[in-house]
Order: sequence, then C-alpha cells, then structure tokens
Amino acid sequence: MLGSRSSMQRSGGAAAGTRRRRARAVGAAKISISVDAAVLRDVRRVARRSGTTLSAHITQALARDLRRRRLSELLAEYEAAAGRISDEELAEVRAQWLA
Repeated sequence: MLGSRSSMQRSGGAAAGTRRRRARAVGAAKISISVDAAVLRDVRRVARRSGTTLSAHITQALARDLRRRRLSELLAEYEAAAGRISDEELAEVRAQWLA
C-alpha cells in the first residue's frame, strides 16, 4: 500500500535502512588491534564476570598501564634528584599505608 510504512520501518529496523549503534563514551575512538586468541578469551571472560564491556575493560587496563608508567617516571626523576629510596624508607611508607 503506497504511503504506508511497515512496523519495521516505523521502529527504525533494518527495512528502514538504519542501524542502531552502541553509545560510545565521549572522546572514545574506535581502533582495530590484534590480540593473542587465548588472551582475548580470558579477557572477555574477566570482563563478562565483572559486568563490563570488553572495550571498558581494555580501556581501564590501558589507563592503569599509563598510570604505572608515569609513576615509574616520577620515581626515577625523584631518585635522580634526591638519591635512591632506601629499603627503610619504603618499609616506613608501606607501614603508613597499612595503618
């Protein structure tokens, strides 16, 4: 019937020529990477168990890696200026963290 739209078209389904896209985080970029199959399987399982998406899990892992690298850089800069952090100083800080 001319001028009539099917329920699929009204709902924005495939007949309407539209695709629903998942909402992407603001500023997120889509990339393509290669990952070892076993690692990917395990990461998917971890993400699923924690209730996050694969993308969210990978983003969090990359952010953690960047924080750790920056911390290592800061420690290296500090030690270059003030000398090596002694085992006693590390023990003192660890004790404060656990207190």
